[in-house]
Amino acid sequence: MRNNRRLIPVLLLAVLIASVLLPCFTVSTHADSAPSFDGLPSRHNRETGYSAVIADEANLLTPDEESELLEKMYPLTAYANIAIYTVDTPTKLQDYQRAREKRAGLFGQNANAAVFMVDMYLRRIIIQRRGNMEEYFNNSRANNITNNVAKIAKKGNYFNACVTAMEQMLDVVQDRSIAEPMKYLSNGVIALMLGSLIAYLIAYVTSTTVRKKALKRTETGEVISRREEPLVLNVLSSVKVGQKSVTRSSSGSGSGCGSSCGGGSSCGSSCGGSSF
Repeated sequence: MRNNRRLIPVLLLAVLIASVLLPCFTVSTHADSAPSFDGLPSRHNRETGYSAVIADEANLLTPDEESELLEKMYPLTAYANIAIYTVDTPTKLQDYQRAREKRAGLFGQNANAAVFMVDMYLRRIIIQRRGNMEEYFNNSRANNITNNVAKIAKKGNYFNACVTAMEQMLDVVQDRSIAEPMKYLSNGVIALMLGSLIAYLIAYVTSTTVRKKALKRTETGEVISRREEPLVLNVLSSVKVGQKSVTRSSSGSGSGCGSSCGGGSSCGSSCGGSSF
């Protein structure tokens, strides 16, 4: 019994030492869990567990270009999974549905991830995202990127289009500004509308003042000068012309955004599509 009692403190000390040293010998799950992605070009971030993957089914990129693109994509793995997906086959799915399925197939349904897809069949570019990437890339930011990139893809330079997309996506997550031509256009339309409203108010006040003066002159027997009338009419007509131009500018072609799915919260967002 005395020997057993002596062993108890020794055993407790051994357990304590083991509990302290065990984490030192435990290998991080991120380090050994790099997925293979069925042999697709990829690069894994051991610290975050996120990966960068290229699925070039449309054969738009050379092996050297894929390697260079992975270098551009890798910084994004500090935030989430990232994939470039090109495709040129017919499908009954809409662009956002195809991108969503690819994202779920590569990274899982609910993983933090974004897929930049170049659809050669539909001639569309789209950013499909899930998790924290939905916060980084709202509709406006996603549209700005795809609009900027579509201009490059339209010239047939798909490699530069992908590079530009990765650079601008990194700028967004790192809180740096990117070119936003649509934002400036919207601001211009708003400014034009405000200017037209102000001009209309000025014309209305001027018109009311002239009418009051004319009424007083009529009451006193004075004749109204016709030179006063064209000024008001010209101002009002210029406002009408400005209003028409605002209407044409605001009608725009749209960005082609669509809901990512008919229901449920695990579908992710897909707004951010542009034709090329």
